[in-house]
Amino acid sequence: MLHTVSEPSRSIPVIAHPDVLVAGGGPAGAAAAWGAARAGASVLLVERHGFLGGMLTAGGVRNVRQYTDHRRLIIGGFAQAYANRLCAAGGSPRPPGDGPFFRQDPEISKFVLQSLLEEAGVRLLLHTLVVGATLAGEQLHAVLIENKSGRQAIQPRIAVDATGDGDLIARSGAAFEKADGCLQPMTLTFTAGGIAFWPNGFNSDARRRIEKALQMGTFPCPKRPGLFALERPGEYYFNATRVAGDATDAASLTRAELEARRQVMGLLEWLRRNIPGCENVFLIQSAPHIGLRETRRLKGLYTLCREDVLEGREFEDGIARNAYGIDIHNPDGPDGIMIHLEAGRSYTIPYRCLVPEKRDGLLAAGRCISASRDALGSTRVMAPCMAIGQAAGVAAASCARQNLQPRQIDAAALRRLLIEQGAIL
Repeated sequence: MLHTVSEPSRSIPVIAHPDVLVAGGGPAGAAAAWGAARAGASVLLVERHGFLGGMLTAGGVRNVRQYTDHRRLIIGGFAQAYANRLCAAGGSPRPPGDGPFFRQDPEISKFVLQSLLEEAGVRLLLHTLVVGATLAGEQLHAVLIENKSGRQAIQPRIAVDATGDGDLIARSGAAFEKADGCLQPMTLTFTAGGIAFWPNGFNSDARRRIEKALQMGTFPCPKRPGLFALERPGEYYFNATRVAGDATDAASLTRAELEARRQVMGLLEWLRRNIPGCENVFLIQSAPHIGLRETRRLKGLYTLCREDVLEGREFEDGIARNAYGIDIHNPDGPDGIMIHLEAGRSYTIPYRCLVPEKRDGLLAAGRCISASRDALGSTRVMAPCMAIGQAAGVAAASCARQNLQPRQIDAAALRRLLIEQGAIL
């Protein structure tokens, strides 16, 4: 039997009336806030952690994919400003180039991101969760938040959901999709030291031992570990754990965090016992938050699909370019789908993917935009999420300035504003 309690009615204090509210301070949210502020809007960003960065920092994902089409740079604007500042601060060994990813240091990224947003004039409110929304018809009227100060309300002219999980989309009643039961698995990244074979990674003998253990069911993780040498000798970044679950469900997310840490400790012990050169391996740090690949996806005016990605389609309202292929991790085993785009090929993401079917006063940015599961396997990585976020922020600023709804924005004018901010379209 489901028991309930009644909460007394109360008046919620309104603490801010910004032009643009950005929910979530990950790659997409930081870019949205920066883009909106640079376009002249007053911007408030709320973030649940005590720092910005999302999967860059809380998720500990050191490899930012993908700035290029393997021939040329295709993502600029905020993403390029972040990369330039990070390199200058010593947070990356080299700027984005022709390789598949751009390496970043999560600790330095925290400061670089807050610096970029503070310089742009963005107001930050950390340690804050989005917990609800109120409506006036189809119009988003207020966003409810909770933090150490209690429950409060924010009344923006336009809000951008950059939570990754589509929390504001769901709280506002906007339509979304979620593939219950077959979501891509979560991963807890970590760094380890004391590995003697730096920097070349596992040799053929080590790989054979891992494959044999996987076949026998004695390997502590469901998947072959991704291993990347860091800048200090003997230190590696591991993308190794895999846990099935639903990150929009608190109990499931809790189980995933606990199981992922079991896998981390089990993998380190297995390496000590089985791989020459790893006898003295030790854990340096695991990410503060398990990494997420898939949860809610907005139902927008257009849904990006598999064919759009693979055929390199160009849209008149394209607001971001992407060259990352379709990468879908299997929640039940070591294998998945990885379809690479050929060198020199990319596609554009239409603005309509950011706009809800019905709800007004709201835009999506990053992982929760309107995309099929296959297309999500391409758009979910961090460099295109920054490009999408910047577009959402500039669009939100335009809406506030012109007193328009997101569906009324002139896409051609939006593209011109993005190009002025350094975006590559």
